[in-house]
Amino acid sequence: MNPLPGDLFARRLRQERERLGISQAELARRMAALLGTNVDSTAITRIEQQTRAVRLDEAVTAAEALGVPLVTLVSDNYARENEAEIQNQLAKLALAEQEWERLRQEIHRITQTIQQLSAEREAFRSHALDVNPETAGDYELDPETQAALDARMRDVRNNSAGEVTDPGA
Repeated sequence: MNPLPGDLFARRLRQERERLGISQAELARRMAALLGTNVDSTAITRIEQQTRAVRLDEAVTAAEALGVPLVTLVSDNYARENEAEIQNQLAKLALAEQEWERLRQEIHRITQTIQQLSAEREAFRSHALDVNPETAGDYELDPETQAALDARMRDVRNNSAGEVTDPGA
């Protein structure tokens, strides 16, 4: 059967206090300073011996006085749960980085295609100017598209390594 949170708290409070090498009286003094009220060392003794229930404000303050998250005082599995969550987040990060790299490569490929198409369009326009200046306008982009293309190509030229940067930055 799983121990009750109060039982865990009493045991973990004592473990953390002893780990830090502080007495019950010192813990009571630290808690009193944080609470702004008197905390008797016998209250700590009784809480650790489970002859007195801990109040919520005392539990929160005890964790703060010991410099630990409150969850460490009410969970035996906190470290394992914390490590599991760290591993979970690291796995998510790795997947996100893989996706970012895939998208970065796709952006690079699309940018190269736009550059190639723009160069071809300019070659056609230049040829049209030589052959029939009246048809050269057929190869002009509408102003909005041209502005978007110019802005994108300016970004590509300004990025010396050809790296794709966060477009929202």
